[in-house]
Amino acid sequence: MLLQILTTVVVLMLTMAGWLGVQQLYRNFEKNNPECGPFREDGGNSACKCCASRHVCRGC
Repeated sequence: MLLQILTTVVVLMLTMAGWLGVQQLYRNFEKNNPECGPFREDGGNSACKCCASRHVCRGC
């Protein structure tokens, strides 16, 4: 039982560390390729598609 809990904790920590690594890779890619557009952090309003295309949102 304890081994299963520890394994779960380690897997979750590795998953979160991997996600942070992916975000860092994306930031570096965006910094080296500015023609691709701005870096968009997670947690933004993904329902509004006009914001992603740099237009003013008016109740998308």
